[in-house]
Amino acid sequence: MDAEKNTMQPEKRVEYIELFFDLIFVYTFRSINGLFHGMESGFPSAELLGSFFFLMAVAVQVWFFSVLFFNRYGRKSIRDYLTILLNMYLLYYMATSGAAHLMQNYARYHLAWAGILLNLAYRNWDKREYGHHLDELDRQILYYTFQGLCMQALLVLLCIPVYRLSGLPLSALALLFGFVIRYRNHHFLTQHPADFPHLTERILLLVILTFGEMLIGIGSYFHPGGSIYYNLSAFLIATGMFLSYGFYYDNVLDHHKKTSGLGMLLLHVPLIIVINSTTIALEFFAREGMHSTLRPVFLLVMMILYYGLLLGINHYGKPIGFLDERYLILLLLLLAFYIPGIILSADEPRFSTLFTLLYVYLHLGLQLRQYKRKTGKPLHIGRYLE
Repeated sequence: MDAEKNTMQPEKRVEYIELFFDLIFVYTFRSINGLFHGMESGFPSAELLGSFFFLMAVAVQVWFFSVLFFNRYGRKSIRDYLTILLNMYLLYYMATSGAAHLMQNYARYHLAWAGILLNLAYRNWDKREYGHHLDELDRQILYYTFQGLCMQALLVLLCIPVYRLSGLPLSALALLFGFVIRYRNHHFLTQHPADFPHLTERILLLVILTFGEMLIGIGSYFHPGGSIYYNLSAFLIATGMFLSYGFYYDNVLDHHKKTSGLGMLLLHVPLIIVINSTTIALEFFAREGMHSTLRPVFLLVMMILYYGLLLGINHYGKPIGFLDERYLILLLLLLAFYIPGIILSADEPRFSTLFTLLYVYLHLGLQLRQYKRKTGKPLHIGRYLE
């Protein structure tokens, strides 16, 4: 046993340059959310919502690809630092191009996007050629990743002439291709488990930053003369959502699970988008001129998606059987209360926020009750359970 412990590699720590890199996404998400600034009446068009989800998906994909590489192969090296800093610089171009008007800045946006992909591709090639202590499996992973990133970058660049000649944007296809080609590596990645403690810490950081954007977004409730009912409700909703994620992170997630990490990252792509979309949904309620009944429906959809995606974390959880039939039935009963409540109160914002507030904290209460029922252990905040 002692010999086995001595051969174990120490856990990889999240470096400060990785934390610095994640900060650019605070600006990126805020810029994307700016698509809805100044919209005080009506409800966003399907085209505007489509642009919002697309821009969010591309940004989170860039983060996903970066984390996947640095989790396995990142070191304190000048090459890694330059890769991170260059991608941060290019993300400024992507954020400002998308927030202003994506179609008017189509070439600028796609050139920056392709630049990020090629930068990551070069880093994978460079690591494969000159990295020390790499086995054949590592070299295969790096080669196929390099190949996939280059193909996606080429497709992104092809979007520019195709759009200029035909007016047909292929950007969503390029985005989807990136996820599909990365999944091709799943077989190799499974044989080479991720450093899961490092991976979960990186994920937690982006989740916290995205909730930070939510706290900034609900700041519009606190203008002079604003309703205490609405600003308190918005703050409590944001807090309850964050506590639910924190509960899973602290008490359910197995931080030392042997896995490729690909699924955990893929799960958090829509989760991050949904958290930021909830920010938008809450901002809509702060705009007194926006009386559309679609506001509470949009919030309802984001709530259902958020708590549904949280259940996916159970796949990476400790072997306590947290998710069972009884718990699922209780969650469905809670939804049976929440959905009609939102629909029936669509014209009454006060009731919509009240039903959402009740849903968030009843859900949190069910989580705590289920954990105690399954383990009989007291809950610990801020550290792993023994």
